[in-house]
Amino acid sequence: KELTYDNRILTVFGAPIMVQLDKIIGVVVLVEDITEQKVMERSKDEFFSIASHELRTPLTSIKGNASMILDFYKDTLKDPQLNEMIVDVHESAVRLIEIVNDFLDTSRLEQGKMNFDYSPVSLEEVIESVAYEMKTVMDERKLYFKMDKLTLDRLPKVWADKNKIKQVIYNLVGNGAKFTETGGITVSAELDGEFVRVDVIDSGRGMPPEAQKLLFHKFQQAGSSLITRDTTRGTGLGLYICKMIVESMGGTIGLSKSEEGVGSTFSFRIPVATDKMIAEAAAKAAAATVQTDSGTGMTTG
Repeated sequence: KELTYDNRILTVFGAPIMVQLDKIIGVVVLVEDITEQKVMERSKDEFFSIASHELRTPLTSIKGNASMILDFYKDTLKDPQLNEMIVDVHESAVRLIEIVNDFLDTSRLEQGKMNFDYSPVSLEEVIESVAYEMKTVMDERKLYFKMDKLTLDRLPKVWADKNKIKQVIYNLVGNGAKFTETGGITVSAELDGEFVRVDVIDSGRGMPPEAQKLLFHKFQQAGSSLITRDTTRGTGLGLYICKMIVESMGGTIGLSKSEEGVGSTFSFRIPVATDKMIAEAAAKAAAATVQTDSGTGMTTG
């Protein structure tokens, strides 16, 4: 798709010139110089990454201090308005940190700089961890969180990065909870050939077909309006990040079904961990620990 020539980045497109379905009389070739475009993209990505890193430190401090004020100075915050302002500062800091993290993840994934620590992962453990962490949020919204532990316990382990899988499930569950007023979220999984398929089912408002087309695109949300975005619901990066993470781990993700007034089902597939995968990873790790002394020529591990 791209080639470098004399410090320029070029793209080349070719197409046959046909006079009949079976007769080609030539070829048309288009060479485009995209050097400036690539420089601009690189500058944008670097700015995103640096700005996000610089923002996260002060935001974490604001969040931490606001949290400590709320925890240790309750007696001082007798004025309801003052207490409300501190709560607003804390919630806004949490929200901004989430936005910064989304920007960082997007930048790393798009640049191929996100590291994946592969190992055999128990989906049961990951889903239970998500359920535990989201219990308070689900209880506050009076929503249930269900999972079929018997089925999950019988499933083989998947070959993935445990933290990244958790991030995907956490994001899908949280996304479903945002648009669910009554009922709750059900997470199920089953063996699907050489993959394990995970379904996240909500009893929310569902989506019309035209809104479903916006899913998994950057900065897009499937709301009631196709041209406006509810910024209180998120950055519009969550599903986009999930898609890039799952596909980077050799899986697939998509909307299985959605019906207005009934709910939606999001599904993703992750490869089953095989003995070959485990052996190859172990050999790669062992090779990485072997170093050669340039002076003696001897290898050490």
